[in-house]
Amino acid sequence: MKSRTAATTTPEYSTTDLAFTMGLIAGESSFFITFSRDDRYRHDVYYGPKFAISMGEKEEKMLRNQSQLYDLGTVNKSQKGYQWVISSRAECRELIELIDQYLEQNSSTAFLGAAKHEAYENWRSALELLRPGRQLTADEVVELAELRDGINYIGATNAIPTEEIKELVRAAETEQNVV
Repeated sequence: MKSRTAATTTPEYSTTDLAFTMGLIAGESSFFITFSRDDRYRHDVYYGPKFAISMGEKEEKMLRNQSQLYDLGTVNKSQKGYQWVISSRAECRELIELIDQYLEQNSSTAFLGAAKHEAYENWRSALELLRPGRQLTADEVVELAELRDGINYIGATNAIPTEEIKELVRAAETEQNVV
């Protein structure tokens, strides 16, 4: 459970809660950077972060408890059960703080040597680009797409390939320079 004191605004979580959550993250989570074609946005693409843990029907309560414990994301019904999803940039940043807090306290954790950690580091770098109030340049949108390629998740069938993102961004940039 979160506890706040007058001296600190950072939530404190029990070692057991953090360890359990990190086990879920290491074993069941997926980190994403999503892209969609959308000419309402600069560079003609919309992009954003996403974190998800998908589990079977019987794990709904556990996922809801995780979401409520950290006050992050939502739990939704999915095709095979339930999914805890965090997709707002602010909440993804809070998740990074949570993971980093655990890693600082547990520098010998096996998570550091896992492929999931590499995916996390790429996702974390992507969120650095997606800082609040910041507009990405064309090169940074391409960098974001390349970071997405370094995250080890199964690519969605509707995912826009990085080469196509490069083409969309360059075409939008050329069109903006002409106008």
